[in-house]
Amino acid sequence: MKWLTALTLGVILGFAMPLFLGGQTGVWMNSIAKWGTIRPLEGSPGLLFSIPVFLLSAIAFRLFFNWHSR
Repeated sequence: MKWLTALTLGVILGFAMPLFLGGQTGVWMNSIAKWGTIRPLEGSPGLLFSIPVFLLSAIAFRLFFNWHSR
């Protein structure tokens, strides 16, 4: 897997996980998971982006699929 593909999947998960777990009023922002979570658009009522989820998932996808393809 190339880095661009891994980063793209990481971006998708970085947006999807916080929204799936309740957004700004849900479980995500009421736990330790809110560390590293930003609001990319200040006027948006529910859009969140988790930087740790983005980075960790991109690295994990890259490592797993490179190991799996050998």
